[in-house]
Amino acid sequence: MNSRLIHQNKRQRGSTLFATLGFVFILALLGSAILSSTMQGLHLTRHQSEKAQAFNIAESGADLAVRWLKDQPYPPFGTTPFDPFGGTFSLGEGTYSVTIYPHPNNIGSSLKVYTIVSTGTLGTRSERVEVVVREQSFGRYAYFTDREVSSVSGGAIWFMWSDRIRGPAHSNNRDGSNFRVSWQNGGQPIFEDQVTSSGSEIIYSPSRPTTEPQFLSIYRTGSRGYQLDVDPIPLPNSSDLQRDVAWGGSTGFPTTNGVYVPSNGGIFIRGNSSINMSVNGSGNQVFQITQGSNVTTVTVDTLNNVRHVQVNSGPTTTVPGAGSGVVYSMSNIEGLQGTIANNHTTGGSNPEVLARNAYTIAVDVNAERFIRVTGNLQYQSTPNPALPITHPTNVVPGTLGLLARDVRIASTAPTNLRIDGLIMAGSESTSNGSFYLENWSTKAVGTLTTMGGLIQKARGPVGTFSGSGIVSGYAKNYWYDTRLADFPPPYFPTTGLYDRLSWRRLAMSN
Repeated sequence: MNSRLIHQNKRQRGSTLFATLGFVFILALLGSAILSSTMQGLHLTRHQSEKAQAFNIAESGADLAVRWLKDQPYPPFGTTPFDPFGGTFSLGEGTYSVTIYPHPNNIGSSLKVYTIVSTGTLGTRSERVEVVVREQSFGRYAYFTDREVSSVSGGAIWFMWSDRIRGPAHSNNRDGSNFRVSWQNGGQPIFEDQVTSSGSEIIYSPSRPTTEPQFLSIYRTGSRGYQLDVDPIPLPNSSDLQRDVAWGGSTGFPTTNGVYVPSNGGIFIRGNSSINMSVNGSGNQVFQITQGSNVTTVTVDTLNNVRHVQVNSGPTTTVPGAGSGVVYSMSNIEGLQGTIANNHTTGGSNPEVLARNAYTIAVDVNAERFIRVTGNLQYQSTPNPALPITHPTNVVPGTLGLLARDVRIASTAPTNLRIDGLIMAGSESTSNGSFYLENWSTKAVGTLTTMGGLIQKARGPVGTFSGSGIVSGYAKNYWYDTRLADFPPPYFPTTGLYDRLSWRRLAMSN
């Protein structure tokens, strides 16, 4: 063989080997790059998975803290941050820890606000969330009942086609009771806002609506206007909180009848009484409390943070502090009427509140004490539910709440009566409790106008109907005061639930 050819073949084989080695090297580099990329991807995926799990754990910790708040008999006092669980706890493959920060303005606030910061950790990864919650007031309801039955007869009570419920409505439907609605096709809706029921059905007359126009004759939003099978909301167990706030303590209550004005409380009454509310020339709230021959006049000067007390024509004493805003009686309030003063504001077209005139009048609910309304009980200025709560028309008026086993309208009350305020009758511990007219079956026909909300253990009668007409008592003209969900009267009972005001994810250095 030609030596030149042999040499050329050797060079070709060497070139082929070099090319093969180069190709293998490139493949190795590519494999290493792919392996590195894969490892980085797996690491990133694991990192993202751990972050996601840590975030879910943090969210779960916040939810557990909200549940803890809900389970407390009273909202936590004070403004010092605290750990509700006392340390770090395992959840799944990770851990969580929680701190609750009470809002600095909680002392004296109608609705307490809490900021919950929850940290979830999985391995080396941590996530943190912040949730701000606020107590939920019964003032969010225009209408609320525990049982949809009459407090007088125990029988069913119907919503009539002429009724107007102008705000959210709820019933726990206890004892198998149900909403009962008598409606007219093509009529105005009975319920202007959402209806929620713990029951599984609503009973209709003459028949159940089946078309959207028929539902619109009952609910403002048609077939979307109601929700069934929601969780029941318990009424408060007692009026002990209002008692303690009015007295300024939970022990040492007076044993002698009279009116007491403690510096660290509100107004505390022992013995039956009648109360007339009025407004003096300085815009201050005046309570005139009558017990037999004694008349105690308490003037609340919220601007100057004092109260002036006078018994009959005796000397006037000054008590420091405008008080808690709670008037509590261990006995019946046999007569209540008058005017609730406006808030003290800066005035002008965009007023700001300098001092609220807001009051809760309560009696011993579980001892079956009552409040009897004997005349008009109304705000000095009338709020307008059609306007935002920040509108001057709604900033100026004060607020009032009534809490008793029964809130009665006296048989001697005016034929046309006005009651402003948030009314609650009954408790979780009472067998009954309602808002009703004492002579509902015989009183001359008139109109009852309310501005507020009505919460009852059972439904009380204010009149009788025959067909589509009223026969005795009051026709209902009930208006919902939209301010009460956010600005209820002081220490008025809450639902035990908490509304979520905000949520955000906090930055963590991982």
